Amino acid sequence: MSKPEKTFGERRKMKLQRNKKTTAITLTLMLAIAMTLAAFSPTVQAIEIPTFLILSVEPDPVGVNQAVFVNAFLSKPTPTSSMGGVGDHYVGIRIEITQPDGTKKALGPYTADAVGGTWATFVPTQTGNYTFQASYPGQTLTYGTTYNGTILKPSVSATVTLVVQQDSIPTYSSPPLPNEYWSRPIYATNYEWAKLGGSWFGLATPAFATTGQYDATGNFNPYSPAPNTGHILWTKPTSFGGQVGAPFRSDQESQYTSTSILVNHWEPIVINGILYYNEYSSVDSVPKSWLAVDLRTGETLWERTPGITYNQSDTRSTTYERLRMGDIVKFHSMQEYGSFPLLYSIVGGGMFGGAATYRLYDPVSGSYLGTIGNVTTDSAYLMNFAEPNEGTLLGYHTSGGNLTMWNSTRCLAGGLSTLTLRPPAARNFTVGNQWSVPVPTTIGTTPIGGALSIAARTPEVILMRYSPNYVSQSSRGFAVEMGVNALTGQIMWGPTNRTIPEYQDVALLTARDGVFVTHNKDTNEAYGFSLTDGSQLWGPVKLVGNAWSTISRAGQIAYGMVYIFDFGGFVNALDLQTGEIKWTYTRGSAGYETPYGVYPIWQFGTHSVADGKLFFSEGHMYDPPLFAGSQRLAIDAYTGELVWSILSFSGRAPGAIADGMLVQWNSYDAQIYTFGKGQTSTSVTIQNDVVPRGNAILIKGTVMDESPGTKNPDRVARFPDGVPAVADADMSPWMEYVYMQQPKPANVTGVPVKITITDPNGDNYDVAATTDKDGKYAAMWTPQVEGIYAVTVSFEGSESYWPSQTATSFGTVAAPSPLPVTPTPTPTTSATTPPTTAPPTVSPSQPVGPGGGENTVIYVGIAAVVIIAVIAAAAIALRRRK
Repeated sequence: MSKPEKTFGERRKMKLQRNKKTTAITLTLMLAIAMTLAAFSPTVQAIEIPTFLILSVEPDPVGVNQAVFVNAFLSKPTPTSSMGGVGDHYVGIRIEITQPDGTKKALGPYTADAVGGTWATFVPTQTGNYTFQASYPGQTLTYGTTYNGTILKPSVSATVTLVVQQDSIPTYSSPPLPNEYWSRPIYATNYEWAKLGGSWFGLATPAFATTGQYDATGNFNPYSPAPNTGHILWTKPTSFGGQVGAPFRSDQESQYTSTSILVNHWEPIVINGILYYNEYSSVDSVPKSWLAVDLRTGETLWERTPGITYNQSDTRSTTYERLRMGDIVKFHSMQEYGSFPLLYSIVGGGMFGGAATYRLYDPVSGSYLGTIGNVTTDSAYLMNFAEPNEGTLLGYHTSGGNLTMWNSTRCLAGGLSTLTLRPPAARNFTVGNQWSVPVPTTIGTTPIGGALSIAARTPEVILMRYSPNYVSQSSRGFAVEMGVNALTGQIMWGPTNRTIPEYQDVALLTARDGVFVTHNKDTNEAYGFSLTDGSQLWGPVKLVGNAWSTISRAGQIAYGMVYIFDFGGFVNALDLQTGEIKWTYTRGSAGYETPYGVYPIWQFGTHSVADGKLFFSEGHMYDPPLFAGSQRLAIDAYTGELVWSILSFSGRAPGAIADGMLVQWNSYDAQIYTFGKGQTSTSVTIQNDVVPRGNAILIKGTVMDESPGTKNPDRVARFPDGVPAVADADMSPWMEYVYMQQPKPANVTGVPVKITITDPNGDNYDVAATTDKDGKYAAMWTPQVEGIYAVTVSFEGSESYWPSQTATSFGTVAAPSPLPVTPTPTPTTSATTPPTTAPPTVSPSQPVGPGGGENTVIYVGIAAVVIIAVIAAAAIALRRRK
C-alpha cells in the first residue's frame, strides 16, 4: 500500500531539518579543521622552556686567602640571544655560599653574557668545606616578536663542595727577569718580562717633523728601561753627513745639511723592538722610502716605497705619504681576544693643514691594509690603557664650535658592538667620533672674545685655553681657561678668566698628573695650577738661568716633578705640588766652543724621559754654526747628577726609548746611534794544560765587545782582533774613539773577570783578574792535587755589557821523584895506592845529559869525596885542640 504524498508544508519542514543537520556537521568539521590548523600554525604561542644551570668552582682544593673562580652558566643561550650581544640575556643569577662555620654569603645577581655565562671570584678565609649552589629565577622573553612572551623556567645548579686547606696551592710563576742578553719575541707566558719592553709610537709631532714624539703629554715613556751608559750598539747612516772635504773650507758651516727646519732627516717609531722611519733625501722633506730596522742589530728587515709618492704639480707638497705613528690594539670580545700592531701613514694634513687621509700598514711586512679618510685633524694622540680595549688611540679636536673625542677602536670596528676587529678597507674618520660637545663662548653672560682651543691633552683632563696678545708674545693681561673630562666631555671647571702679566710672554709649558704649568719667558718664572679645579697651586717661582734662558724653554712632568729646560743650558726640577726647586743642572761655561759661551739645550719636543733619567740634546736647529762639544746628556731625574754623556748634536728629533735602548740621530755625521747593553765574548787558554803537581799554570784570555756595530767593516778593519770591552767609567770616551773618530783615550780600564778553578776533589778556588786596554787578562795559579781541574772564566756583565763566560780544563801529574844514587865506596888510602872511585852505574831508562844520567852520578861522586875530606880535616883539627 503506497504512502500518501506529503504536502508542501511537510516537505519544507523536512528540508529545514535536513539543512540544520548539515549546518551543524559543517560547523563541527570547520571547527575541527580550524583546531587542526591551529595546532600546526607557524606562530609560536607562549610556551615554557626548561633551563639547566651549571656551576663550576675551581681550583679545588685551595689554600686560605687564595681566590677561586666561580662560573655559573646556562647550558645554552636564550632563544633570542646573538653573538652580537643583542637579544635577551639570562638575568638574576645568584650564587649562595655556605662557609665551614655555617654562615652564608651570596654572590650576584649577575646577568649572563651572550652565550649564557657569568663569572666571579671568591676568596675563602676559613679552612674546611665550603658549599656553592647557583640559582636562576626564570624570566619571560621580551626581545622581538617571534619569542615574545616565551617563559624560561627557573633552575638550580647541583651543589659544589670546595675544600679549603691551610697551605696555599702552587700558582704559576713567570720566569724571572733575565740577567743576560734577550731578544724579541717575549714568550707569551713570560708576564714578568713585559716590563722589559715598551714602544715609542710617535703619537705626537715635534716641531718641524711628521712624527717621533711619544704622545700628547710629551716624551715621557714610563714603561721601558733606559741605558745607564753611553755604550753604542750600532750606527747607521741616513744620508751624507759630516765634513764635505777639500777644497771646501773645513769650518762650522761646511758640513752636509743636518739642522735645517726645512729638511727632515729622521723621526722614530718603535714597535716590538723594530724601528720604523721615513728615509728622506738630503734636499727636501719628501720620503723616498720607509725602513723597518731591528733595534738590536741595525739590520734592515724591510724597505718599501710609500704608496702615494710626490706630485710635483702640487705646490703645497701634500700629495705624498709619510709614516705618521704606530699602535698596538688589544681587543677582547666574546669571539676573540689578543693584540695586533698597526702602522699609520698620513697623506696631506699635518703641517700643511686641511683634511688628511690615514693609510694602515702591517708592521711585520709593510703590506697595505686599508684607509681612514676625511681625517678632520691630525692631532696629538693619547693611548687609552683602560680595559677591555687597551691601546685605543684617543684624539681630541675642535671644529664647528665643538670639542670632539675620536676613538680609534670605534673607527676601526665601525662602532663599538662588534665581535671582530679588522683594519677596514675604507672608512670615514668620523665613524670614530665617540662624543662631541659644544665649547662655551661666554663666561656667564660675558662673551669670551675669542675661541677656546685645546692647550693640553692628558688622560684625565683636556685643558682649553684662550690667551690673546697685543702683538706676538705680548699678553693682553688675561687668559681664559677650562677643564673638560677627557673621557666624558663634561666640563669639570671654568671657563674662568685668569689675570696674567700684561705685555709679557706667558705660555703653557706642560700638563700631566693633575697639574698644568705656565711660564713667563720674560721674567723666567713658573706657575703651577690644578687640572682638577683650575686653582693655583704655586708660583711665581723664579728659575735659575742666564740671559740665553729667555730665548726658548720647554717642560716635562714626570716622577712627581716638573722639569723646565732652556736654551741657556739650564734644567730646573720643581716639586709638582709645591713648586719648590729640588735641583738645578748646568754644564756651565762653554768657553769658545759655542758662539753663546754656554751649551744650549734644544727644546721643541726633542727631550726624552724614562727609567728615572732625563735625556737632553745640546745643540739647536735653524742656523749654523754646528759647534763642537755638544753632548747627549743623561741626567738623574731625582738628584740632577749627570749619569752619562757623549758627543752628539741631536736636536733634530727626540731620542726614542724602547726595550731598554735609546735610539737617536746625530747631526754631526747624519747617523742613527743606538745605545744599550751589548753582547760580549770571553775566551780562555792555559799555557800548559798538563803540568806536574806544584807547578804554576798561566791562565789567560780576553773579554771582547760583540755588539753589532763592532762587526761593521770599518770597525773590523781598525780592530782586526776585535773591540775590547772597557769599564763603564771609560765608556763614553772609548765609544767616541771607536765610532766617532775621536782620539784614543790615554788610560782605559778593562773589565773584571772571575776565574773559578775546581780541583779533582770538587773544591773551588776563585782568582780575580782585570782585562787591559786590549781586552786581555792573565793570572798565575798553582795546583796542589793530582788530577783534572775545571776552569770557568766569567765576565759578570756591567751597565754597558751583558755577561759571558767560557770554560776549559787542565791536568796535573805527580811531581818527579829524586833520582836514585849509587853508593860510593869509602876510599882507602896507603902509601903505595891512591884512592879510587868506582865507575857509576847508569840505568838504561835513565836520561842522560845536563839533567841526569852519567853526569849526575859523576857530580854526586865528587861531592861525596869532598864531604869525606871535609869531615877528615875537621877530625884532625879537633885532635890538635885537645
